[in-house]
Amino acid sequence: MGLIPQSVIEDVLARTDILQTIQQYVSLKRAGHNYKGLCPFHEENTPSFNVHPGMGIYKCFGCSEGGNVIQFLMSIEGWSFPETVRTLAERAGVEIPEESPQEAERARKRREGKKAYLAIMGAAREFYEAQLWGARGEVARRYLAERGIDEATARRFGLGYAPEGWDHTINALGKQGYKPSWLERAGLVIPNNKGGFYDRFRHRVVFPVVDVWGNTLAFGGRALASDGGGAKYINSPETSFYTKGEQLYGLEVAKSAIGKEELALVVEGNFDVIALHGAGVEMTVAPMGTALTEVQARLLKRYARRVVIAFDGDSAGEEATLRCLGALESAGLEALVVRFDEADDPDTFVRREGAQALRARIEGAQPLAGWAIERVIKPVEGATIEARIGALEEVSAVLNLISEPAAWEHYAREIARRLSIDPALLKDYLKRPAERRDQAKAAVLKASQGTRLLSAEYGVLAVLLDQPVWLADFFREELDKLLFSQELADFLHVVQNHYQHHQGINRPLLLEATPPGGMRQTVIEALAEVESQRLYAPDEALRWYRDCVRTLKKAWAVRMDEHLQRELEGIDFRSERERFAQISEQLEQVRQFRKALDLDANAAKSTAG
Repeated sequence: MGLIPQSVIEDVLARTDILQTIQQYVSLKRAGHNYKGLCPFHEENTPSFNVHPGMGIYKCFGCSEGGNVIQFLMSIEGWSFPETVRTLAERAGVEIPEESPQEAERARKRREGKKAYLAIMGAAREFYEAQLWGARGEVARRYLAERGIDEATARRFGLGYAPEGWDHTINALGKQGYKPSWLERAGLVIPNNKGGFYDRFRHRVVFPVVDVWGNTLAFGGRALASDGGGAKYINSPETSFYTKGEQLYGLEVAKSAIGKEELALVVEGNFDVIALHGAGVEMTVAPMGTALTEVQARLLKRYARRVVIAFDGDSAGEEATLRCLGALESAGLEALVVRFDEADDPDTFVRREGAQALRARIEGAQPLAGWAIERVIKPVEGATIEARIGALEEVSAVLNLISEPAAWEHYAREIARRLSIDPALLKDYLKRPAERRDQAKAAVLKASQGTRLLSAEYGVLAVLLDQPVWLADFFREELDKLLFSQELADFLHVVQNHYQHHQGINRPLLLEATPPGGMRQTVIEALAEVESQRLYAPDEALRWYRDCVRTLKKAWAVRMDEHLQRELEGIDFRSERERFAQISEQLEQVRQFRKALDLDANAAKSTAG
């Protein structure tokens, strides 16, 4: 492939409208003689990207990107200089001389092939549109009306009707000189076993698939009645000039609204797109029956910063939603999600609830990564160890799709908290799951066993959950300082605040305020014990409570006795007489306290007897 002559480059630039070209990628507003918008090459909130149609140049005063239309396409598409010039030349009808006859012939055939392909698809689109608005299209028009699609919306999307029968498309395009074999290569007809052809689309509403330049590349068709067990929806096959995963249905119509809102709503089906546009939600597109691809995500990146996935509410829609995360993360887009009830989809939701209700859901859309992690973690909180380990492995696959380091750290910490796994261990596990499986399992097992409490501590917990009114006296007497478990002391403060706020114990809310892990398991056990009425009347509960407090006091006294004895053993009597006397006095007070506790315990037993 030879060098492109300078005269040809100048001709291409002269024939290419820079404003029209850049508007395919950026939403621009007039500013005097020029146009301004948000720069597609760097993040900004205030428009600093300027296009000067009269001068044929663009310039961003934020990142200093600038040049002519060739340089713009090279930057945004990643094309080489020759590739860019040849693309623009083809669109402008400029011939580029080739270095060799073979290259010239290949380039000519490619250009002519694409030109013929687009002409065929354009002719087919005109035929289908004419059928929709003619006598044959009454049944299709009625169907569209039933789906809430008015004429203006149908015409804006170029909807058509493929008549019932086997050769209407073949005959109509044949009269324009297009041979059946050409139509086959374009995906419009199918060969039969007799050496002939028949129409691919028959008795169907037809949706043209249009690229951002307005070229019709393919069609989708929705059956209006059963045609021998045919599928409800069918699509054009991929061709030399059409790849399904590189196009988005409705983007040519939606790109302006997407650019203005800097947000794209991605739905599953063509009808969803059309219905939502008709309802005024005009930033809607669809990936045409597939999960979003990286190419499609990069296409959206030209116009949007945020993408909201709003697929059908069934399990298939849920799985397809999950598969979008990788593509959106790869493109550097903020990925959000709106979910519907199982039998719902965007079209039926808008027809039932209205466009404003959908707008409200979009405003409240949650991060796609967070949703993906929640759907794995929530079902296994409090479940078996095996279920938690399974969730850990599944959620690691989601985290692997998150490219932004801060977001990854945030979600990793949240997973660690929800599964009660040390964050450092979780990170090791995510990097080397096979090597760390046993350690992760041990961590989850430990968390599921509950916090180990002394018997008296557990008794205090159970009684105070049953009689929270005693919490005020418990803290006023500083009995929390007797507890061996600091985790229990902290939790009882949570219970007191909860009790004061709710004027009672709301068990579900209290559990929600308890971090997942050992203490939550212990609290669940204690609440279950209270519920089973093992604690009877308040006077019996009070006796049990006092016994537990006495035991805690005695345990504290034993610990203090041992501690003070160790201190005495380490003091030099001759040089530290004063300190020795102080410790000895404290030890005697502790032992007197222990004797008083024993007397109190004996008296309590006598009273009970």
